[in-house]
Amino acid sequence: MRLFIAVPLPKNVQRAVFSVQEELRKAASAGRFVPAGNHHVTVRFLGETDALADAVFAMRDAARDARPFTLRLGGVGFFTHSGSRTCFLHVNGETDEFFRIHETLEAALLDRGFVRGRGKPEPHITLARAIETPEPVRLTVPGEPFRVGSVVLYESRNVGGRMVYTPLHTETF
Repeated sequence: MRLFIAVPLPKNVQRAVFSVQEELRKAASAGRFVPAGNHHVTVRFLGETDALADAVFAMRDAARDARPFTLRLGGVGFFTHSGSRTCFLHVNGETDEFFRIHETLEAALLDRGFVRGRGKPEPHITLARAIETPEPVRLTVPGEPFRVGSVVLYESRNVGGRMVYTPLHTETF
């Protein structure tokens, strides 16, 4: 199974993100856009693994002392990897708790035999991959705040050329 742990987005934030994504779609000459409903803030990508129980136990460890916190949609950014650009929305706000959860989760995953992740994450919401846009891109991003009170373990599967994210476990705090 291909797994990742993420902060789910409430419906109003999903709508706001989709609205920004539609502006991007109109400005872009090419790109692979994240399907509506698949937007999230990744806490930790696990990759291919069958260690579902270990992932759940690590999530419990990370959520044990966690407190709800507020995040907010930020500006537009780009990652470039091997010449391909990924467009995303920054996520800011009370990120100290987000990073604390990530660090606790990382330690719990290492204790259970997972390999170390890529380091400190940059909280963001991916809008599109292999995106081609004019420079600079100007998009209207509402500073939509949202309360975070859980993390979700998702399975990621390619179904008919489309990525489908299935929630497998939720840890609430």
